[in-house]
Amino acid sequence: MADDIKNILGIDSSTGRLSVAVSRNEKLLSEMTDCDSMKHMVNIVGLLDKTLRKAKVTIGDIDVFGVNLGPGDFTGTRIGISVIKTLAWLERKPSFGINSLDVFAVGISLENKKFISRCLSRNIPVLVMPCLDVRKAEVYFSFYEITAETDNGIREKERAERKSYIAGIEIRGRRYIINKVGENFLVNNTELKGFLSRMTASGILNIPGSIDGYRNSKVLIGGNCFSSYGKTISDAVSQNNIFKLDKKTTYPRARYLNICAYFNAVRKVESGNLIPVYVREFMPFGGMKK
Repeated sequence: MADDIKNILGIDSSTGRLSVAVSRNEKLLSEMTDCDSMKHMVNIVGLLDKTLRKAKVTIGDIDVFGVNLGPGDFTGTRIGISVIKTLAWLERKPSFGINSLDVFAVGISLENKKFISRCLSRNIPVLVMPCLDVRKAEVYFSFYEITAETDNGIREKERAERKSYIAGIEIRGRRYIINKVGENFLVNNTELKGFLSRMTASGILNIPGSIDGYRNSKVLIGGNCFSSYGKTISDAVSQNNIFKLDKKTTYPRARYLNICAYFNAVRKVESGNLIPVYVREFMPFGGMKK
């Protein structure tokens, strides 16, 4: 990790819950939330000020800015992006846009540390599957693998470099990395059970777009889909003991995107390009072919 301390300010306005957080490197200093989905534009500046005051920093102390790019609420997402663009420009500091799936992946991982640690200590591969309700009865999701930073030496390093590394987390004194695996998927919620069944038909989890298969793995499914399609998600989980439902991470939070923004800064990812992510402009429909 980088030796220099970075103060990060993140805004997540992609849902009805507006969230603002200030972190120092990976440590959360303050986070404030407002649940009035109709007043993001009115409330965001006041919430921002309260969060900075609680963290005992000023906007001039911020080194890195982050924002959720979506997929999410059309108007809400654009409000957060506009505020972060303006602040980053005024302060001449880097800004990073984080995909909602990445935000949820970090959240699911952090909220299930004990489970993850227990599985990995028994050599059971662990993945997380953020699942978003993107309306039109469709769900949007992807997979992320969690691996110990130093397990198996060179092999783990090679695996990490082949995949999309989004963040690192610490569990019981050990460092772990979160890697994006395979493609993003968009399917009708009624087809989710069959989609996951086909992926595990051989007894090995095979994710389209990934060169790896996962034997005897565990997959944590979280995200905001459960509030809309609870029975559908539960049915998909109950069909196979590979899957485990996480009901704790049902909305994205600025504290999670701050971690992604921090690691983007550490890895010297190019900042800027804060363009909202609209699923139906960039994703083919139908997901896995039958």
